[in-house]
Amino acid sequence: MMLCWILISLFVGFLKAQVSENSVVIYAQVGGTVTLPRYKVEGNRGKVDNVYVNWYRGSDKTLIISRNPQSTNQKVGEKTRIDLLEDFSLQISDVQDSDFEIWLCEQHVLKTTSEKSYKLYPVTIPKEQAVMAGDSLSLEFKVDSSPLKPQVTWISPQNFISCNQIKSYAEKFEVTSVSRCHSGVWTCRLEYDKRKTEAKTTVFIIDLSFISDIIYTSYSSSTVDIPCSLSSNIPWSVLKKSGLEGGNWSFAPLSDPESTQSLLSLNIDPVVRWDITQGANNTIKDKGTELKDQDLSIHNLPVSEKIRGVYTCNLKFKTKTLRSEVKVEVLKVSSSGGSRVYEGQSVNLTCTLGHQNTSDLEVKWTCSSCSFISSRLSHSHPSSLSIPEVKLKDSGKWTCELWKNGKKLTSAVLSLKIEKAPVDIWLCVAISGGVVGFILLLVIVIICIRRHRQMTMYRRRKTKFCCCKNPQQNQKGFYKT
Repeated sequence: MMLCWILISLFVGFLKAQVSENSVVIYAQVGGTVTLPRYKVEGNRGKVDNVYVNWYRGSDKTLIISRNPQSTNQKVGEKTRIDLLEDFSLQISDVQDSDFEIWLCEQHVLKTTSEKSYKLYPVTIPKEQAVMAGDSLSLEFKVDSSPLKPQVTWISPQNFISCNQIKSYAEKFEVTSVSRCHSGVWTCRLEYDKRKTEAKTTVFIIDLSFISDIIYTSYSSSTVDIPCSLSSNIPWSVLKKSGLEGGNWSFAPLSDPESTQSLLSLNIDPVVRWDITQGANNTIKDKGTELKDQDLSIHNLPVSEKIRGVYTCNLKFKTKTLRSEVKVEVLKVSSSGGSRVYEGQSVNLTCTLGHQNTSDLEVKWTCSSCSFISSRLSHSHPSSLSIPEVKLKDSGKWTCELWKNGKKLTSAVLSLKIEKAPVDIWLCVAISGGVVGFILLLVIVIICIRRHRQMTMYRRRKTKFCCCKNPQQNQKGFYKT
């Protein structure tokens, strides 16, 4: 009995070996899609109306799907991954490890029956890789032992024009120093027996994007974004596996470059978010928001003179720290007389970044409703504009534009209101004072005259004259007493 089982096992193994040797070799990647082509046996007329097709799985011929000309395709299990194409070839989606075995196509045309077997072999390449910018990248493919040895071609992603596409015909190859353009989907193309199979893998290059070294903004903008982002859309789970430890935003004002302060710190557990640094004094609005993509920017930073400076975005890993610096310049336009000026006054308008402009920066003034702007200003590009005598029609929005190499960087607007000059207050005060003084002087004179008259009258009252008789002297006349 035992001998019978041994013979049966040997016979089954022999049959499997024979089937495997005669099978068509097909390579596939786990998780990918593969097509097993049906050989045409329609007959002389080439019609498929009388062709019956059955697809089996394994040497035990487990029926998977069948095609009957009188009915629709019938599936047996695995309905989501197995399907027939228009030419009745078998398509397997989301290939799994259990699919790498014998597949059999059985066709019936009238009384003729034909069979063709296929053997799936797995192609093994790294599922995904994360490499720091500047480090080396190594890719290798492996296949199980098969009767055919495929020709291999590695094709790099075409991300940027400046990055040349790489093709390698070795089973294993290495890029010594990767850059951002190497990030993306790499294709491993296998050519064998007049067939082609492609296996793909994703390579993430960990680096920070350099969007702009200098950002120009102005008081006309209420907020500004300070950019910082990863060069590719790398999942945070991949970054954590690559040794991500944290990060931060720091700021050094232009007025005092040595005074650096920390603004935000990166918290990676339990969720990745920016937290305000303890003791930091800033007005960042979106702190504490969970970061769900590669964007690390500071959003909606209120514009003021205080934000002029250099912002540094750091991303810390175990092996190195990635850094990106952005300089923020704020354009401001001001008037020597303020926003309200009286007609006839001289006014100086100043457009400045808070420091001396470099030689490649140009300032242009515009004002649609103003009389002072002339064609000569379009050639001089003054950062300060002097108006010797403003007029009422000079009221309006004065715009200062900052240009570099023919490109407008930013602009600032000042609303200038010209009003009619009022009567001189001091002149009114002087006239009023003169009138009051004259009245007071007149009053004093009148008072003095009246007093003088009163004194005169008083003296006249004290002098008395009388007529008396002196019998002793017998003299007649008036006497002063």
